[in-house]
Amino acid sequence: MKAGIAFSTDRDSWQAGRKAAEGAMESSGQPVLTILFTTDSYDQERVFEAVREVVGDSKIVGFCSGGIITSDEVLNKGVGVCILGGDELKVATSLQEGLSKDPYSVGQRAGKELLASGIDKGTVFVFPDGFGANISEMVRGVYNAMGPDFKYLGGGAGDNLRFFKTYQFTERGIASDALAVAVLDGIKNRVAIGHGWRPKGEPVIIGDAEGKRVFEIDGRPAFEAYSERLGGITVEDFPEYGMKYPLGFPDISGNYLIRDPLRVNPDQSIEFVTEVPSNAVGYIMEGNVEELIETAGSVGEKAAKGIVQPQFALCLDCISRYMLLGEEFKRELEVIKEAVGKNIPIIGALTFGEVGSYVDEVPLFHNKTLVLTVCGSEKEGSGDG
Repeated sequence: MKAGIAFSTDRDSWQAGRKAAEGAMESSGQPVLTILFTTDSYDQERVFEAVREVVGDSKIVGFCSGGIITSDEVLNKGVGVCILGGDELKVATSLQEGLSKDPYSVGQRAGKELLASGIDKGTVFVFPDGFGANISEMVRGVYNAMGPDFKYLGGGAGDNLRFFKTYQFTERGIASDALAVAVLDGIKNRVAIGHGWRPKGEPVIIGDAEGKRVFEIDGRPAFEAYSERLGGITVEDFPEYGMKYPLGFPDISGNYLIRDPLRVNPDQSIEFVTEVPSNAVGYIMEGNVEELIETAGSVGEKAAKGIVQPQFALCLDCISRYMLLGEEFKRELEVIKEAVGKNIPIIGALTFGEVGSYVDEVPLFHNKTLVLTVCGSEKEGSGDG
């Protein structure tokens, strides 16, 4: 496998797509899979068509994001392209629309279409519309169709916090309210995830909840109970405290699935970024800058372990971590780069929810979490990816 990564911040949509794709092809050779990340400040059709003109018959998968991650910084306006080439690579993609109407069926259809390619192992890249309803059900649909013989990673498409419209890509075109997926075989890679949040105080019990909206916590109006746990915050305080104190739900292995509060509704219910189940027992979580950054380094070390000939790293990091860390986010990128190798190129995106799994667990849809994979050639002597 040969990998090429390039970025462009050209103001013109066509030129940005073309320059990023041409720059990536300088290292990749003939493209087999093109991973495309954009930001919402561009004409998505123009970017997509420019990239497709450069990469020709290559399979394409990607989405519009809240920012493009490079080895050293986040581009709030930019295009990032990763092109993979090599005769050993096998790739299939699927683009399924109508995600918010029936997320589980969309996931199932996508998974079945990937399996129909004949590829029976490898890594599945899962890129849904991050604003869609019940993305967790979509992930369940993909996994139930494809099973445990694959690795799964991904993130939700979004914009620069306008929460208006997102875009998902494959070589077939562009869609919104959709799921773009790809399966790739022929590489060695490891996938690692982590977040750095820990429980604060006693458990909370989620009562009445519907989708992303939680009406009751501990048998009381959700915001009233949440506010009391944090010392009596006001609705005006909520944007700051909600970012710092998400909810976490433990699994049987002791890992916590994070759910990110978004806003307080007039009826005292709390809107979350992702679905929260009724009758679940969880915790208000807390963390600090050092713990978040330290966790990012650990995730990088896990992803790089055993990859003797790494060629690139793909980083999907929650946009709320980026907002919380502010200028310190550069330190997060530094520790990731130190862990995976200073000369290993990194490409990624700020995401609205992340897809990944801990060791030997099924993939889930996370919030405030970092998902990272380090990829190399699947050849003798390249390590146990």
